[in-house]
Amino acid sequence: MIEILKEELDLLDKLDWDNSEYIKAKYDPEKPRTVNPDEVLDKYMRSGVVDYQYPGRDIYNNRTAYDHKFGVEVIDRICDKLSQHTGSRLVKHRGTFYMPPGSVCGWHTNSNVPGRRVYLTWAEEEGKSCFKYYDKDTDRVITRYDKKGWHVNDFTIPKQGKLWHYISSDTHRKSIGFLIY
Repeated sequence: MIEILKEELDLLDKLDWDNSEYIKAKYDPEKPRTVNPDEVLDKYMRSGVVDYQYPGRDIYNNRTAYDHKFGVEVIDRICDKLSQHTGSRLVKHRGTFYMPPGSVCGWHTNSNVPGRRVYLTWAEEEGKSCFKYYDKDTDRVITRYDKKGWHVNDFTIPKQGKLWHYISSDTHRKSIGFLIY
């Protein structure tokens, strides 16, 4: 999939990711990081929590999030190519994020919008950022470490049940998410 998006990924690299005009939530270096995210997940699952997706509860997100207008021309091109590649009539942009070292997106399920997710992710260094998820079949937390450069993270939010997932970074990391209908 990376090969078919090479031109668009090159254009994303040229965007001004520091342009505050498009930033809707900014990373805060003063915000503490969760000590052991796997213990936090266990607490959520035992308590029957539906989804701690939103900041302001005892879990938090600490990353930079961009307005949907950021890079919209490139993102529209990616949606078109993903639509052709997957055979889906509708591909929707779900979010654009930058995570500096020390940032996280806390445990959440996105269970309000099930479906296939494709995240185009760029990491400055290999193995220093990751996508974690709880695998209910094995009762384990699985960690997928990011490769250096651009790569694809492809997963599905189920219609029934939940896919608890978490993202953290100890390097510079960018990601653009899409929902494949």
